[in-house]
Amino acid sequence: MPGTKPGENYATLMLRITLEVQLKDSTSQTVSYMMKLPHVSAAYQETWGKKKFSVFDIERDMFMIYVEEFKQLYCDVGLEVEFGAKCFKLDTPNEYVLLEDLRPRGFQSVDRKAGVDEEHILSVLTKLAQWHAASAVRVEAKGIYPSHISDGLCNEDGKHLLNKMTDGMVPYILRTLSTMEGLEACSEDIKSLAGSITRKILQAAVVDPEEFNVLNHSDCWLSNIMFLYEKQTGKLLDSYLVDYQMCKYGSVAFDLIYFLLSSPKLEIRINKFEHFVKQYYDQLIKHLKLLNYRKRLPSLIDIHKSLFKNGIWGYFAVCGVMAGSALEATETASFDNLFSDTPEGDAFRTLLYSNNSFKEHLKLVLPWLCNRGALQNI
Repeated sequence: MPGTKPGENYATLMLRITLEVQLKDSTSQTVSYMMKLPHVSAAYQETWGKKKFSVFDIERDMFMIYVEEFKQLYCDVGLEVEFGAKCFKLDTPNEYVLLEDLRPRGFQSVDRKAGVDEEHILSVLTKLAQWHAASAVRVEAKGIYPSHISDGLCNEDGKHLLNKMTDGMVPYILRTLSTMEGLEACSEDIKSLAGSITRKILQAAVVDPEEFNVLNHSDCWLSNIMFLYEKQTGKLLDSYLVDYQMCKYGSVAFDLIYFLLSSPKLEIRINKFEHFVKQYYDQLIKHLKLLNYRKRLPSLIDIHKSLFKNGIWGYFAVCGVMAGSALEATETASFDNLFSDTPEGDAFRTLLYSNNSFKEHLKLVLPWLCNRGALQNI
């Protein structure tokens, strides 16, 4: 059966498989799995299916090799840390990722449109800090990640998709801004950026060896996070990251901007941005020290400098994950309609960037990005 609702997942087809299994003692047990499969459309092949490395192979490697390495690093210092579901390998040439269904263990997804409160945000930021710390220490021990793991979308294979998501969406963003008062300066900045956004994102993605670098999740938003609650009290116990298809080695700014512009409740998204960065930073330093990181520890100022330097990533978040998180569930939300040059695709993209919820997000986030210089074409 379908594993996600429309608008929760664009990149792959997600299925939930439920099995009734007869055990050796003749009793039965229900088990369930989540399976990701590729779309078969022309739009998918044009933007995602021509990559040199299959995104399904990349994600399986992440689950079965690198996540296990991160967990072992923590195990070696006496801390048990889990990042996501168990992954299984099948003897088949088909493209797939097969995962444990986390729901029977008590994990739940949350309303991406409403956003989450500070407690949930700090849980995710702690998990990101643990992930980032382990990914940096792993480089010390085993060297840099292979390119198909470290590049994400930021290479020639992903350039077309990045262009579709950024420069390709400018007309829709500008059309919406033309109906809104008070955002004229932001609109002018975006007009000046048009045609060069993809290039600027790829420039920002070049790894600066002088910075503190990690393996970013790169798609950290509420549709890719599940939360575990205590059954009796409803207390939040843990958060897991899912979907490791777009990991990118580089500045922590990529994950922080992406998550903090898409997932907190709107009323705390901007006015607590620096507070959340500080909470993340404290956890990052704590876990780097725990894992005996030998290089220079980044300062909080280093992190903020990188957030300013990589501000263009904020525009990528606005065009993509922030728009998706604000959209009401609709059957027209699909990979094909996001990217294909059809009347149906145009209608969906118009809805995606013109609905009232997205306008509320733009009204708050765009001036903030403009005031930080993130949209300057210099």
